Amino acid sequence: MKNLHLFIFIILLFSFNTIIAQSKAEKAIEKVKELEELYWNKGDIDGYVSLYAPESNTRMIYKGGEGVVMGKENILAFYQKYWPKDKMGTLKLDYDKLEKVSNKYYYVSGFFHVSYPDKKAVVGRFSGLMKKIKGKWYLYTDHSG
Repeated sequence: MKNLHLFIFIILLFSFNTIIAQSKAEKAIEKVKELEELYWNKGDIDGYVSLYAPESNTRMIYKGGEGVVMGKENILAFYQKYWPKDKMGTLKLDYDKLEKVSNKYYYVSGFFHVSYPDKKAVVGRFSGLMKKIKGKWYLYTDHSG
């Protein structure tokens, strides 16, 4: 009986640690989302793209999957070319899914809302992978449409 109690205690301890770890990861990923909105809304493309993983296979998929941009430097060049500050508007992101894939990856999806001073708005969906590199979470794959 004593061994059963010890076994149950150990299982509960590991479960509690897993919940705390996931919570820390999810909070860190939420912070990335907040920084995306902050940088975008300030018109800071360099800051916005700093949230993408610093790897050559980091990618951004756009226009319903018609286009793919690979690598952080190329993603920055894309945003600089197609999203000048006066066309950026105000961004709001809403997650509808934040799912742990592994200790290193989370799947995220949700809605983006970009509003403009003339009351026009663009609304769409996004999905992607967040990747943990050296203790920090980054956008690794970003698909918006």
